[in-house]
Amino acid sequence: MGISLEHITKNLQNEDTKDYRSLNSSLFLNSDKACIVIDDDPTGNQTVYDIPLLSSWSIDVFVKEFIEGTPVFFVLTNSRSLTAEATSKIYKEIAENILKASELTQRKYTIISRSDSTLRGHFPLEPEVLKLNLGLEDAITAFIPVMFEGKRVTINGTHYIRGEDTLTPVNETPFAQDHTFKYSKANLKAYIEEKSSGRINSEEVFSFSLDDIRKDDVNVLAENILEIPAKSYCVFDSLNYKDLDKVVHTLLLAEKLGKQIVYRTSSSFVPSYIGLPPKGLLSSVEVIDKNNTNGGLTIVGSYVKKSSEQLRNALELYAEHQIIEVDVKKVLSDETSNYITEVITHIDAALENGEDVIVFTSRDLVTGKDSNSTINIGNKISVSLVNILEGIHRRPRYLIVKGGITSHDLATKGLGMRRSKVLGQIQPGIPIWEMGEETKFPRLPYVVFPGNVGDKSTLQTIITKLKHHDQ
Repeated sequence: MGISLEHITKNLQNEDTKDYRSLNSSLFLNSDKACIVIDDDPTGNQTVYDIPLLSSWSIDVFVKEFIEGTPVFFVLTNSRSLTAEATSKIYKEIAENILKASELTQRKYTIISRSDSTLRGHFPLEPEVLKLNLGLEDAITAFIPVMFEGKRVTINGTHYIRGEDTLTPVNETPFAQDHTFKYSKANLKAYIEEKSSGRINSEEVFSFSLDDIRKDDVNVLAENILEIPAKSYCVFDSLNYKDLDKVVHTLLLAEKLGKQIVYRTSSSFVPSYIGLPPKGLLSSVEVIDKNNTNGGLTIVGSYVKKSSEQLRNALELYAEHQIIEVDVKKVLSDETSNYITEVITHIDAALENGEDVIVFTSRDLVTGKDSNSTINIGNKISVSLVNILEGIHRRPRYLIVKGGITSHDLATKGLGMRRSKVLGQIQPGIPIWEMGEETKFPRLPYVVFPGNVGDKSTLQTIITKLKHHDQ
């Protein structure tokens, strides 16, 4: 049940209006450390721009970025689609390769384990595996899942989704019932205890309230962070970027004074940490090749309720022959090969005619007997979408992919992406990538649309925007 926003905020201290974002930029650059964002799905770059995205993590890949002095880069693991065992193996490999590359190049780094603002993901597994294999066992873990573009905020230690006039605790939303990452606590201290199966006691998690963050001097806050015992977890309130920029400034000051910190955050943290100035939304004229007369392609794989609502609205833009519903039961059966070939032929013909196409998986969610078998079913469905994209011959004018896991698989397996660049956002929290030269369609505008972002008309809005090149 929602809580009145006015009731919970009316007695708060006023926010500190100092420009901490610019100060953060200076602190970050002067630290001479690479910021490595290890992302569990491809949507964490939804708040940044002009930053490289890597889909592989060999020692050579890291050495290259370190030698070139790349200040910030994302490593896309897609681990939210994997089992805990597979995730642990990948994060161990990434950590070991970062450590070796750092030793070879003498380049220092900061680690951000980026995950979902609605608290779904392998936690505390991912930051703990990174800390163990990077030799950072004594580092504190700062847990900051706010994502203002998606209206995720933290007040009084509790994580909410913000509406017009209300705050809804995340444990009261459908996200908390996720078939793989279910949880029951919105208070972050209690959430940490729950997800660690009681190994981390909520009473031992340090918490910084919004009142303290707003009224205290940053040096006082930094001293408080320095006093947090090794290996501890800490959480921070933030209602907006002014709050977060100040929080990050205190963390950067604490780092400068020698505090080891590993971060578990959502997307808003990254631009604040590196001091990236805000940038407006991209227009279609900035990203669409006007010489490409083929149709655009939209693929929807996400099953969350919001995605299905957005899909229903988007379908209004298409004629019947432009709509392709991929039958999941056929995909999971022995008929899959011939069926996929038929779908590819249909898409190619429409794109060549300059017609936009929307492809989506049938909405009946097929689950297994446990979380691992459910993940495996999801992977089979994802493979079918990859096979479709691999099979098409006509270069789409643009490609929109709805769903974090789906967009990762289609980029890396369907298009062969190894290194791309995030150009910016087409709508708040929704990034556009430029595909690398190594991909099937070099420089293709690729819209990564998270399953849990936007309102019911956002997908329709983006498709309409990309249809009309003058916007």
